Amino acid sequence: MDLSVMNRKRSESFNEVAEIYDAARPSYPSQLIEDVIEMANLPDSASILDIGTGTGKGTVPFAEKGYAICCLEPGERLIAIASQNMRLYPKVTFETVTLEDWNLRPRSFDLAISAQAFHWVNREKGYPKVAQALKEKGYIAFFWNFSILPDTSIFQALKETFQKYVCTTIYNAKPSSVESLIKKRENWILNSFCFKNLVVKQYPWSIDYDAERYLGLLKTQTAYQEFTETEKQDFSDAIIQILNAHGGYVNKPYLSVLFFAQKI
Repeated sequence: MDLSVMNRKRSESFNEVAEIYDAARPSYPSQLIEDVIEMANLPDSASILDIGTGTGKGTVPFAEKGYAICCLEPGERLIAIASQNMRLYPKVTFETVTLEDWNLRPRSFDLAISAQAFHWVNREKGYPKVAQALKEKGYIAFFWNFSILPDTSIFQALKETFQKYVCTTIYNAKPSSVESLIKKRENWILNSFCFKNLVVKQYPWSIDYDAERYLGLLKTQTAYQEFTETEKQDFSDAIIQILNAHGGYVNKPYLSVLFFAQKI
């Protein structure tokens, strides 16, 4: 299967679990948002292009500041939740479309943001199109949450359980693999020749999950959605049993990484 088709199918899978995604997926550190606003020197009148809005996890913090935001999201269910989450912010608008298919508005935006989404975009088309949409000296702020899995007994048990149901090492992320992902995203931006003065900032943090919330998080993963109904039930029972054996919750570390650059 063509890689772009595979990516589209995987990204579309989030639309199928939009409600769970909104409830379970993490947001982003407030310091990351403040750093973007400061580094971009955004005026109150700034206009923002948001690529791959999802349910608005990375959008709401900017909407709360009063910025005008144009949100691009192809998933109808995701947009329905995002519009509800931002119903109090009339300067936020939505278009049910991918960046690739979006009707370009040249030199219209001070800032382009993308939270946990730009790796789904066709890079050959995406980076130049974002640059064209930005005003002169506009900025991009793309950011992701990366999972850091500690070498502890509870994460070892969770990993072993997950790997019983999947045939890949998707759940075996290590700090070195996270570093390689960060480097890959740096290269995407630099090799586009559309942006300069790249700044990469890291924000370590964590969330305490009880069994229900942690299971909800796992249900948003593509691998889980491919399980049979029996596998889903057996897997859920196993996860709940592990967390109950470890005090009923798990502290999951995250590393949020910001990629910030200026249009050439």
